[in-house]
Amino acid sequence: MLRHCAARAQLGPGMSLADVGCGHGATAALLAREYACRVLGLTISEEQLKVARKLCASLNGAVRFELADAESFPFPPASFDLIWNMESSEHFFDKAAYLRKVATALKPGGKLMLAAWSGSMKDPLVRDVARVFLCPELWTIDEYVRQIESTGMEIASREQLAAEVVPTWDIAARHARNSQWLLTILPGQFREFVDGIELMRQGYRNGQLTYAIVVATKP
Repeated sequence: MLRHCAARAQLGPGMSLADVGCGHGATAALLAREYACRVLGLTISEEQLKVARKLCASLNGAVRFELADAESFPFPPASFDLIWNMESSEHFFDKAAYLRKVATALKPGGKLMLAAWSGSMKDPLVRDVARVFLCPELWTIDEYVRQIESTGMEIASREQLAAEVVPTWDIAARHARNSQWLLTILPGQFREFVDGIELMRQGYRNGQLTYAIVVATKP
């Protein structure tokens, strides 16, 4: 899926890229190595930051990381060729404000690549997924597109996947089943997380959830 998104964003050598919600740095490392991009990774986790910096220490400064909340981070205006949001926007409290900030932070001709779990909060299953996975709310792809266009950015491509992402959740469910003995001694939130995996599988299979990929360009 990562390379699928990279192809949609048309990554190229020398591009300045912000990886928003970079986690442990694996995506940032791949984007720097395979596409010769210069990457700024943002994470809110100090532990993730330590792991990410260690992982990318050999990349000669092509990747740097900051401990920051993307919703409050002061992105410099017109500073990035691409802002990469892969499974991070779901956790934002004010997605519309964040997208306006993205439009300001992109250079003319710069792109936003956004990949997100998507679904309507009118659906009880979607609301349960949002609660279990600590998402203030999920949006449909149409909601993302409307808000992105309202910033002045232009949609370059949009797609909704489901069958393509189900295998990932099948693997997660298999690992969870193999760890049932451990779940009996862990706090309740861990068991709820495992239940959330099943909700994800169900949602993607019956169409209540999709995986939205939107690429937009700043004129």
